[in-house]
Amino acid sequence: GRCFGVAAEDKERDELLNWRMGALQGFLKPEHLDIPEKYRNEQSWTLAQKELRKINTYKAPRDKLVCILNCCRVISNLLSVSAGEGAGADDFLPILIYVLILAAPPQLESNLAFIMRYRLASRLDGEAAYFYTNMVSATTFIETISPTSLSIDPQEFISHMKAAGVPGSEDRPRQGQDQASASAEAAEQAPVDQAPAEQAR
Repeated sequence: GRCFGVAAEDKERDELLNWRMGALQGFLKPEHLDIPEKYRNEQSWTLAQKELRKINTYKAPRDKLVCILNCCRVISNLLSVSAGEGAGADDFLPILIYVLILAAPPQLESNLAFIMRYRLASRLDGEAAYFYTNMVSATTFIETISPTSLSIDPQEFISHMKAAGVPGSEDRPRQGQDQASASAEAAEQAPVDQAPAEQAR
């Protein structure tokens, strides 16, 4: 864990993400993310939050990744039980965003960067790559959130974010889930094995 969370850029993004999540916790509701009633399961959401909050208790990238996978699996299981085969990524991401905001794990950006730097491409594929990419998308959504990303009155959103002192709370061109999806595609296409082999061990 020597190189974890030391990059100034990661630290800055950690602080801003946590600031935003803290502000959103004060007013965001499932309906603002268009989460259908049938998926609003407090028990499952609480369990997913608990799994995600464990991420800072581990030092190895593999163990940190497992926390993300366990969180996402809880949500995935909820969807399959509630909707059968009919649930897809469009249902999954809004719930993950909401769970992430409620969990608000410190240093999430640093954790995601750490996992990406130190995991070899061969070890981040299939389900792991899919869930990791969704977590990156969820953080991107929160980083770029604006009134148009949500089903909410723009003035209500802006006043809440301003009251919490979040910089750049004014409305911007629509980003939100569209940008989150774009970042997910970029993350899927990006090579994961850029870390030097000796560091990746």
